[in-house]
Amino acid sequence: MSFIDKTNIVIKKNNNDLYYFDIDKDIVLTKINNKNDILLSKILFTGDYSFVDIWLDTNEKDNIYGIINDKKGKILNLNIEEDNIDKHTMIKYDYKNFIVKFPYTKHISNIKHTIYYSINKSIPLFANLIHIYEDNNIYVKNTIDFIDYNILSNFVVAYSNNRPIIFYFKLVDKFEELFVSTFDLNSRSWSKPIQITKSNKNKIYLSVLQDENSNYHIVFSENHDNKYYCKYVNISLENNFLKINQESIISKDVMCLFPSIIKENSTLYIQWVEYFDLYICKSCDLGMNWSKPIMDKNISNQPFIRYQYISDNITSIFAPKNNLSLNSLPIK
Repeated sequence: MSFIDKTNIVIKKNNNDLYYFDIDKDIVLTKINNKNDILLSKILFTGDYSFVDIWLDTNEKDNIYGIINDKKGKILNLNIEEDNIDKHTMIKYDYKNFIVKFPYTKHISNIKHTIYYSINKSIPLFANLIHIYEDNNIYVKNTIDFIDYNILSNFVVAYSNNRPIIFYFKLVDKFEELFVSTFDLNSRSWSKPIQITKSNKNKIYLSVLQDENSNYHIVFSENHDNKYYCKYVNISLENNFLKINQESIISKDVMCLFPSIIKENSTLYIQWVEYFDLYICKSCDLGMNWSKPIMDKNISNQPFIRYQYISDNITSIFAPKNNLSLNSLPIK
């Protein structure tokens, strides 16, 4: 048994119902209650999709909303209540000449933030990182940065006092380095990006969590002589002043896939896939020291996949492919 390279989405509602979105040839919603009964199974979208085409979240009323790129020239806003889905066009784009990747949205009070990569097909290794701010009748579109890349990776958005802070990779001297930029709610503009890493090594797969002390815990895969190590960085960011508190190499094996950082109570965990098995390590001092990685045999002994899991303390998780339930989630 081993890892299956597939990413789905799971959302846990306040009543512990699970909304499971299988993303493949179609996008299929399955609703499971806290007794593991299947309450609903329904095709939401037909077509060939992946996790780079859709983002889902919950609002303060515990309703599911999101955004999807239909790949036919439209970015759609989504609202999902029970078995009903409301969708309407937010953005139209020239799909014959442009590609949209990693659409993201967040609703905070009356403000909506939408972020995505826009790629001109004639310049395939260059992307505009676009942000759209909506507040009642105010609509502001910004280009956060111009990104050149070897492999396009996800960006991650955190929030401080309702201000979005975005982390992303960008080439510097032909190597991906990590950058951060902060949105100013007054000027409705982004700060000059700050370069976090200067290792001159390619990077991929980004995961970021913010703790209660406003430190950011970051993990990614970094290329060391064609081996992708699991790398951890701990930073503080205040008034656009960056301080690196800690850097650690977590694993030095051949390939670290989809590293993800999780916080449970006061303990940090890093999970990643290596040789098709799931590995995990932990820190009890907020990232200053890490345990020796061990294989999670409970997960690795059965087919498992990656799930985007939206939470303040989780970015993604790994769980069984064919037996998803509340009890099968590594973090309840």
